[in-house]
Amino acid sequence: MNYDVIIIGSGVTGAGIARELSKYKLKIAVLDKASELPSGASRANSSMIHGGFDDKPGTMKAKFCVPGNKMWHSLVKELDIDFNHCGSYVCAFNDDEVKHLEKLLEQGKINGVPGIEIVSGDKMREKEPNVSKDIVAALWSPEAGIINNFEAVNALIESAKINGAELFLETLVTGLLFDEKNNIRGVTTNKGEFLAPVVINAGGTHSGEISKWAGDTSFKIIPTKGEYLLLDRTTQGFIHSFLFSCPSKAGKGITVLQTAEGNLMSGPTATEQEDPEDRATTPEGLAEVLKGARRLVPDFPVRLNITTFAGVRANTESGDFEIKALKTPRGFVNVAGIKSPGFTSSPAIAAYVADLLKEELADRITLTPNEKFIPERKGIPRFLYLNMEEREELVKKDPAYAQIVCRCETVTEGQVLEAIRRGARTITAVKMMTRAGTGRCQGGFCCPRVAEILSRELNIPLDEITRHGGESKLLVGKTKEFLLNKGAE
Repeated sequence: MNYDVIIIGSGVTGAGIARELSKYKLKIAVLDKASELPSGASRANSSMIHGGFDDKPGTMKAKFCVPGNKMWHSLVKELDIDFNHCGSYVCAFNDDEVKHLEKLLEQGKINGVPGIEIVSGDKMREKEPNVSKDIVAALWSPEAGIINNFEAVNALIESAKINGAELFLETLVTGLLFDEKNNIRGVTTNKGEFLAPVVINAGGTHSGEISKWAGDTSFKIIPTKGEYLLLDRTTQGFIHSFLFSCPSKAGKGITVLQTAEGNLMSGPTATEQEDPEDRATTPEGLAEVLKGARRLVPDFPVRLNITTFAGVRANTESGDFEIKALKTPRGFVNVAGIKSPGFTSSPAIAAYVADLLKEELADRITLTPNEKFIPERKGIPRFLYLNMEEREELVKKDPAYAQIVCRCETVTEGQVLEAIRRGARTITAVKMMTRAGTGRCQGGFCCPRVAEILSRELNIPLDEITRHGGESKLLVGKTKEFLLNKGAE
């Protein structure tokens, strides 16, 4: 278990850093307590690639958002990630909000956001006829977009693995190890010790706690829950761009968007809480989401809602990212408080962390370029989007692609098998990699079939298959055995 670098957390930040560092001749371990990726805030968010106008000039957010946006536009092609280059509008309903748009416009220009402009409500409605007639103006940002966040995180970590990094799931980091000079020596986990001279803390909502292990109490993480409504894909085309309300101190407000896969979605709320693991939705939170959605889009078709969910983001008291290499202990790097626009900023943050290691931790680690680095990664075929000729060609190569497993999303057995080959061990992992179970029936049809395939391919009993690891078993035993036991009682 000896490595050059240990990365705690494999959300979009940790996965991005792993891929960036795999460009060098390093032995990299990525540790995550989850059973599948993405987890945490990287799983439950708005999937937005922001323009970069909302971030105060001079902050780390402003430093990384615009270059991160530009890098994603290249990465989605390089890593075969589904991306909707749709642009975004920030909507104003009165003169005071128009003044706020003017402030955002000025910030955006300082931050180097290309193509932004304020347009009239009527001009906006030419493209978005379903938005409120009360919108008087909007800030248009053409370089904004919406990404498949599930696919993005898995693509980054797969690319890192292609280039030699190792991923350890269900691996909970429990503490840090120090040498006799109080420098970093590694970490302790539920699976033993992992040793490395450099440890990078990308622990999301737990990053504040991990930082305290290293003696750094300079920031505090405030877990902030955001609740969402997700509608059926039959809503595709109802809107075309990412719609914001004017932001407030609580955040960017309730948004309405069409996901990269065509679902209509709205959220998030911004509720501060103590528990970083509390992702339960609430009647009050969902009512707030619906109210905000209908302010932007009065006919928001909530009757087509297929699921609700919540994510917890890692807010800081300063509101900014916390990225630094500690002077003591040597070898510990914080990449903490990464919340919106964290997903957008993540590629630029990863490049910055690599430079940080070169400049401030050269006594701990040497970054020699990996001349064998492979930048490309090919995703699992998206059978739903293939034409008939492409489907037939795929079936000729592998007949499993002729067997439909998920009817809502047209996911085939071939895709499920490929997900398993790439590391899927749970029903949710298959869902993240293939979209099986994300449609209208939310897994009602395909979940048992996915479980059967997992059982067969992993050669484990069906009642040991879990939704997302741990004790989240789909089945607890055979009905006949259960009835016999009840009879014996």
